[in-house]
Amino acid sequence: MGSSLLAIGDFPLMNPLPALLIAFAVGLLAERLGWLRPNAAWAAALVGGLPLWAGGPTAALAVIFLVALGSIASRLNPKSHDRSGRTAFQVLANGLPAAIGMALGSPVFFLAALATAAADTLATEMGSRSRWAWHPLKGRVETGTNAAVSGPGTLALVLGAGLFAPWAWGLGVPAQAVVLGGIAGALADTLLGLLEDRFEWWSNDLTNLLATATGGWVALWLA
Repeated sequence: MGSSLLAIGDFPLMNPLPALLIAFAVGLLAERLGWLRPNAAWAAALVGGLPLWAGGPTAALAVIFLVALGSIASRLNPKSHDRSGRTAFQVLANGLPAAIGMALGSPVFFLAALATAAADTLATEMGSRSRWAWHPLKGRVETGTNAAVSGPGTLALVLGAGLFAPWAWGLGVPAQAVVLGGIAGALADTLLGLLEDRFEWWSNDLTNLLATATGGWVALWLA
């Protein structure tokens, strides 16, 4: 093994600085493609650089897959609020818990957190096309209502989490734990969303941050 590589567990670690610089360059490209808002590349450097450093190209590609999936889903939805790309704080909220999990040597936590973000994104984008939605406290409401769920959105949620099963096989972790963790995290996102209506300081980014971390912890427990 060369002097520029370290090893933790089964994953060879490259020098962190090149990994962060590569992720920053990819983030700049994502900005140009419209996947990210301007000045969000620094967040992409953390969210993509840490997995590249700790998990190698497969882990980094899983992050890129999430970003691309979210961008495509948003652009195909004329009602989406994210058609112009994700902000830096959205990137951190959806990806930082996963990146930290990978850096700490837990690929199952990493993938389940990403699966949570994917499930929540697809549920939001597909659910907004439903005729109506159901709110835990208000009953039947208009689509797009915060913390409300719909049939199409729920199916999209399960699909989004399931899309990370192949990545689990690629990183050698239990796919079932990743998918179930992603589903659990996305459901937690809905419940945490109720707090956004109760507390002015509680933002959607905070909801996403806690939900992705929850998905990771559930998968870690199941694994």
